[in-house]
Amino acid sequence: MLLTRQSREPARLQLNMAAMIDVVFLLLIFFMCTSSFRKLEHDMPTQLPRVAVGQKQQEADIGPIRIRLGRTNEGVLVTCDGHPCGTFNDLAEQLEARRAIADIPVIIEGQGVVPFRYMVAALDTCYQADLRRVAFSAKGVGR
Repeated sequence: MLLTRQSREPARLQLNMAAMIDVVFLLLIFFMCTSSFRKLEHDMPTQLPRVAVGQKQQEADIGPIRIRLGRTNEGVLVTCDGHPCGTFNDLAEQLEARRAIADIPVIIEGQGVVPFRYMVAALDTCYQADLRRVAFSAKGVGR
């Protein structure tokens, strides 16, 4: 028996494209699921202080504006830093005068017996005067 030597050529290497496409799609799905679509911090709006050139910053020297609401027989008694205001229009004038000085925080203090609509009216008055840093404080009946 005669054995003939067969020449074997090395097999050509081929890439399996189906497996490669599967891996690429799995990576694509992984990165899509793990990515974050939140706004970056440098894109967030910020509120910078409003101080003109040559103007001293008086805001640190001035405390917050305190609006007190108390119940009376006629309705509600409104005071702004201890000064009585007849109506919410008078309060708006005082707040606008303060706003011209600096952007000052406002604290609205209401007794427990004051109807909530007056608290909302005081908040609306602050917004009309362009004062946006407003906080509420509730007091008891006896205070």
